Amino acid sequence: MVSLFGWGAAPPPKTLSDRVVPLYFFDDTPVWRSFILYSMFVFDDVLDTDNLHNALEQLEKGALEYHIPAEFTDDRPALTYTHVQYDMSKADHLVTGQIPKPSARPSIVGDPDQLLSLMHPDGSPKKLDDYINSDIPQLGLHIVSFKDATIVSIYWPHTLFDAMGKRALMTAWSFTLQGRQDEILPLCGVDSDPLEQLGRHPTEAHKLADRRLSTLGMVRYGLNHIVEFGFRGNETRVVCVPATFISKLREEALQELSDDSTDGDEPFLSEGDVLCAWWTRIAIAHLPPESETNVVLFNAYSLRSTLSKDLLPAGTSYVSNATGFIHVPLTVKEILAKPVSHIASRIRQSISERGTREQVEAFMAMVRESQLRTPPFFGDPSMHMVTYSNWTKARLFETDFSAAVIGKNDSSAPRNHLPGRPTYIQNCQYGLTLPNAFPIIGKDAEGNYWMSGYLNKGNWDKIDQILAGL
Repeated sequence: MVSLFGWGAAPPPKTLSDRVVPLYFFDDTPVWRSFILYSMFVFDDVLDTDNLHNALEQLEKGALEYHIPAEFTDDRPALTYTHVQYDMSKADHLVTGQIPKPSARPSIVGDPDQLLSLMHPDGSPKKLDDYINSDIPQLGLHIVSFKDATIVSIYWPHTLFDAMGKRALMTAWSFTLQGRQDEILPLCGVDSDPLEQLGRHPTEAHKLADRRLSTLGMVRYGLNHIVEFGFRGNETRVVCVPATFISKLREEALQELSDDSTDGDEPFLSEGDVLCAWWTRIAIAHLPPESETNVVLFNAYSLRSTLSKDLLPAGTSYVSNATGFIHVPLTVKEILAKPVSHIASRIRQSISERGTREQVEAFMAMVRESQLRTPPFFGDPSMHMVTYSNWTKARLFETDFSAAVIGKNDSSAPRNHLPGRPTYIQNCQYGLTLPNAFPIIGKDAEGNYWMSGYLNKGNWDKIDQILAGL
């Protein structure tokens, strides 16, 4: 395959013995095609790199490739693997000193881009064409070893799997290291697309259908934000939100809702609801506070639980993309004038109303109607959009590589985590990096939340000032 317009590097010749598995409908979308993901896990332990590599390769020889060789060889391996060994402690390395650490208050704690040299080797893929025009595996593993620590990074095109697919991979990898292969859940959708019927049988209209942007509306939206998207440039940062802060914030929000309740029902808000509500106020603080401009929260979430009764049976792993989106319509004035509890309750209400099986079917029917296979957007051409992708349920900080730990870490630094568990995780992407998009990486062993995101240049400085005043 060459590029859409006929130019670009020629792909490698086909190997006739390969088993070719076509991309499934909800994997082969412009959104997932548009970026390559890199995830870095920092372990304050020395890990056996051969064991890590061999265990992941054993999994890869199962069913994660779309061009699956009849036989894996050194020339055509199951995954791309690179390893760098440093004869020094992690603290003595110039770049690792910039790895973020937990903070006592909500703070910007680092710039993920400063750590890119630790995440992948030179020449690693940055766009989908880098895979299409070469014969490299879709999954890559890069390990950097120190005398007292190990940094493990994996990278892949988003067409391969989403955050919960990554969770399934990390769990299976851990089980393989521990010799517990019999506990690995069977894969769902190896030889056929289990989501082939998703979006084909809607029984009700989507609850925001009357606010759906038309194609012309999307064009106008793009033109209205062309400076923001294309000319101001983006910066990325990592934020740590301490456990004590988010716990207190949730308690206060629940108390406010309880005080305002007239029906006597006990209110419910998740920590994710409260975190997104609080952060939204900070993320749009640069906008005029009295503005009636619409703000739409665009929340990505896994469909696996919702589809567990029919398309994705419980007790199986779906290592592909099963992601839905829930829109929460608000206004700038509403967000900045109302308390966090109000915004969080609107988020929870939207999840309850538009996260049902019937509403998922209605939403995915709109995706199928789109010639470009893009998700529908609800709002107006002048709206401000804030995107969230909460990976907390993926429990990435619970990744257990203890079976690969070599010896004992003699560092005098206090340990607040179990051996073989990551102390820091970050995600970086190449390709699509729209502003106001925030992945919530998850909750560490101490209950601290970690999130990152892209904002137009200068906006992170304003947020830093806001956080300093808390």
